[in-house]
Amino acid sequence: MKLLNNLNKRIQQIASVRLWLLLTLIMFGLGYAMTSSISPSAELMSLAGGRNVPDTQFWRSADSLYSQLTDYGAHGRRLYLTRVSPVDLFIPLAQALFLSVAITLLFRQVFQPDSAWQLLNTLPFAAMVGDYLENASIVSIIVAYPNRLDALALAAAFFTALKFIASLASIGLIILGVVIWLMNKGKK
Repeated sequence: MKLLNNLNKRIQQIASVRLWLLLTLIMFGLGYAMTSSISPSAELMSLAGGRNVPDTQFWRSADSLYSQLTDYGAHGRRLYLTRVSPVDLFIPLAQALFLSVAITLLFRQVFQPDSAWQLLNTLPFAAMVGDYLENASIVSIIVAYPNRLDALALAAAFFTALKFIASLASIGLIILGVVIWLMNKGKK
């Protein structure tokens, strides 16, 4: 609990509209890097018969992951390691800060400063941890390929699910904050 309190206090200190706008620009830039023509995502999808990169699959079996890595071939696995993974070093932190600052700014408006609701601004960091663990797992699996690390593949799927659940819950908190803010504004 001390870790959450310390993280909450730090986010409360740095959260500002200016920071949120900067993080919005960073998120758009990273999103562009992952989806534009400079990204190998389309090529990897083509190699894998239309399946998107493993990071975007909510749940997958070890067999499914290894089938996809086989479909990638040596070229696709190298693309993943050299062009997808480096960008994915920045996305989890940027997204966690983006969502956390948004939650903080909204919850300041709708809840008391000492409310337990304020601690929910730390939820995006659970997604970040899941994302980094997922990335490390997938990279380790690719490096070990063709040797199978089925337990790690299942752990990677769990980390991906954790990432998605915590991210969607964080977005839900933002929506909740906006709804409460609008309701409060309507009462005035």
